[in-house]
Order: sequence, then structure tokens, then C-alpha cells
Amino acid sequence: MKAVIYFTEVPQQYEHKNMEHMIGEKLLATGLYKEYGLKLAFEPRATGEHGKPFLTLQPKIHYNITHSGKYVMCIIADQEIGIDVQVHKKVNYERMLERMVPADMIREILDSDEPEKAFFTQWVLREAYIKWTGEGLSRDLRTISMEDGSYLMLELGEEYSGAVWSRKPLELRWEHAEVQLP
Repeated sequence: MKAVIYFTEVPQQYEHKNMEHMIGEKLLATGLYKEYGLKLAFEPRATGEHGKPFLTLQPKIHYNITHSGKYVMCIIADQEIGIDVQVHKKVNYERMLERMVPADMIREILDSDEPEKAFFTQWVLREAYIKWTGEGLSRDLRTISMEDGSYLMLELGEEYSGAVWSRKPLELRWEHAEVQLP
């Protein structure tokens, strides 16, 4: 199975201006046109039970958008897909882990050689999973089985973690896109 990630960095003049969603939509439009010759403006969309958007006339094309820090990404695939990216920031790891992972994993993560990295790995894996299934935050993150589906960790440098989740293993292609903003 193949998937493509269209990505860009938020231009410096738009940082902290809440433009990430608009940039994600532009990446989706770019990807649909380049991959399938489709114009997003002419593709009706709807949302699933928990708000996951989909193309109503293109049931074989699936997408998901994520953004954090300077990155915005849109993945397009021929199967249900979820993607998450997170910039590493200081948070109360122990408190967040209590709501995110099974109790027996908390101490393992906090005692690891790189607890921040282990925390963000779990964060992006679980976020990508609920985006893949379309359950969103209606799902208790502690109940996610790492045995369901297939995931890939994204290599994004020291300050970021990212993950993609799908039913079947994917072959990823990366495409950088320049996005024109108003």
C-alpha cells in the first residue's frame, strides 16, 4: 500500500496566527490535484460519527491532516489513515500519562533513559491511532492495543515526534509543498 505525505513549514510571518488548518487544507488540495487530478473545491466532504472528514464521492481516497510547531502535514492514502506530529514541549508527563497509557506503562516511560522521547512517542502513536479509526477523543487512549493495524514512526528531528497508523503496512513518499497564503 502506498501513501504520500505533503508537508510544509508555517511561514514565519504566520506563526502563532492560527493558520495551520488553512495550510492543511491547501496541502490537501495540492495533493489531490497532483496525485489524482482532482480539485478539492469540487469534491464534497462529510464527517464520520466522531468528526473525521472524508471525500463523499471518492471512497478509495483517504486523508488526514496534522500540525504542531512549525510543521503542517497532510497524508493521502488508498486506505483509512491517521497521522500525528507533536513538537516536544514541557508538560506534566506523569499526569498526562495517567490519561494516555495503561498504568503498567507509566513507570516504564518515566524511568526510561529518554522519558520525554518515550512520552511523545506514546502521544503521537495514540493520536494517530484514534485519527485512523475516526474515534477521536471518544476513545479511552489507555485501551488502545498496539497490535491493531500497522504504524510507522516518522523521523522529524530531535524536537518533534510523528506517527502514521493504518490497517496495512504503508510505503511512504514525502512531498514538500510551498503553500500560497493570502
